[in-house]
Amino acid sequence: MATKKTGTMTANSRKVFDYLKGNGVGVKFTHKEVADALGFETTAAVVGSVTGLVNKELAVREKETRTVDGKEKEVSVFYLTQKGMEYDPDAVAADAE
Repeated sequence: MATKKTGTMTANSRKVFDYLKGNGVGVKFTHKEVADALGFETTAAVVGSVTGLVNKELAVREKETRTVDGKEKEVSVFYLTQKGMEYDPDAVAADAE
């Protein structure tokens, strides 16, 4: 399956990036929270998108203990870094042309 790219990111990655950027630096989310907010059917698109952002050092992924259904549970969370907040994928795409 081909993935449509917009600039330096896939369309889904751009949606995830824009959502994180709209919430600011250091605001933590789970994959499910972002998938639900963006209307994705599964978390797979979010996981892949976040991996790309982490690899570019635009986001950080870490484990955190949260209370879920009254029980302590370790979950994976991620958040945008300052570098991510300053990143402009449109400018990068224009430079590449």
